[in-house]
Amino acid sequence: MKNIFNKENNQELLTRLDLLQEKSPKQWGKMNASQMLVHCQKPLEVADNQLVVKRNLISFLFGGIMKKKLIINGEPFKRDLPTAKEFIAKDDYDFEKEKAALRDRITALGSKGTSAIQIKTHPFFGDMTPEQWGILFYKHLDHHFQQFGV
Repeated sequence: MKNIFNKENNQELLTRLDLLQEKSPKQWGKMNASQMLVHCQKPLEVADNQLVVKRNLISFLFGGIMKKKLIINGEPFKRDLPTAKEFIAKDDYDFEKEKAALRDRITALGSKGTSAIQIKTHPFFGDMTPEQWGILFYKHLDHHFQQFGV
């Protein structure tokens, strides 16, 4: 499975990010391209402990099941899945600034590798290995890049 810590997979994400334009049309969902860039940074902030998201009852009930489906078995993300309130981006954002910030985060993950992961427990999926975090990051970014046709 593709993983953000893999050099080739990381470069693929950066190349696709470069193709994203402020006016790239969304294929589904509510976010515009700038909001998506901010949204995609939030899970990366969780992994290095810059953003704390607490687990809730739903995560304890369904997180393990979804981890098995999405991360272990490799099923694709479905469109319009719910997200943590901390990951919702509704404001107006500077597209170029947020694109550069996401680029920096993706690049840093590629450089640091699995040592970039500072926490063991994902707020929805529960305990995860650094490798599983890397798979999740790739899949999440891939999902949203597809959302905007890149």
